[in-house]
Amino acid sequence: MTQPIGSRKQTRAGKQRHLQHLLFRLIPALLLGIVLITPTAQANPTTTYRGTLGDTPVELALTYDSQYGGMSGYWFSDSERLPMALESTPFHPGSGLLINIMDNPTLPAAAVSLQPFAEGAEALQGSLVDLRTGTQQPLQLQRVTRFGGSQREAFEGELLQPVFDRDFYFTVHAARKAGEEIARVDSIRVMSRVTGRRVQEISGQWCMSSVGTRTLTFGHFHDEARMDFQVMGYRVGEADGRVGCTPVQYYLYHREGREYLRHPQLEQFAVDGTLRFSPSGQMEFSKQDFVNYDKRTQRWDYYRVITPERLEYLSSGEERF
Repeated sequence: MTQPIGSRKQTRAGKQRHLQHLLFRLIPALLLGIVLITPTAQANPTTTYRGTLGDTPVELALTYDSQYGGMSGYWFSDSERLPMALESTPFHPGSGLLINIMDNPTLPAAAVSLQPFAEGAEALQGSLVDLRTGTQQPLQLQRVTRFGGSQREAFEGELLQPVFDRDFYFTVHAARKAGEEIARVDSIRVMSRVTGRRVQEISGQWCMSSVGTRTLTFGHFHDEARMDFQVMGYRVGEADGRVGCTPVQYYLYHREGREYLRHPQLEQFAVDGTLRFSPSGQMEFSKQDFVNYDKRTQRWDYYRVITPERLEYLSSGEERF
């Protein structure tokens, strides 16, 4: 027996598929909500260090994953100005740490050796190891900021983002008061890879990533060679005062002005439905109303992002799921 839903009929099996698909779509949002409200959201601390390698200033960030029992992070040298990810590496208390710099994902050329090593230590010493020749350069590092960890710990400092553009790299300024669950970012800085100087500073209120160092999510959102990025907004509820990390904000590079600008149209699309971006600069949009659960199809509208202020509608198409 079928039961009418609006102007359509749906079988019991169809209703079950509908519920399963709806739950499947809701699970990521529910998990994100759990991450944002639980006190352990910042449980994996990231500690940043600065020092010199010969005469060259360097920066090292180490993130401790208590569940995995390992370290990750990034390495940054002022000679190249390329934030390079560190390979996730198991760590055993009381032992040293040898962690690869992933300048080449298949065959790293260098590693940081820290002997001895203690997670969160005030100072670290060791060497930069050339994995091809075995030669080592002495390395001395001092702790700058410890992000995350226990909610009892307050912090404030600059955090490099582990992605770079042809001409830029990016940092965020983050802070958290003791007892707060979610850290707040109040500025995003675009830095020149040529000079190391700031070329743009964007002020606002955003959420710091709850795990690791990546607060900005990068991608090519329009047909432009430069990197674009998105970031989660920081919002305090008027009724209950709780902090929420919504909505997502999109920043696209404006070639004429040589700066990053927000794209309100993309942000509204993200509120209304789901966005996808292709490498060609095409933006694809769908929402719940576009889903046909009986036919297992979903409609997508395709747009081209022309500038940070303009979208051009191209066509629509259906995809099976």
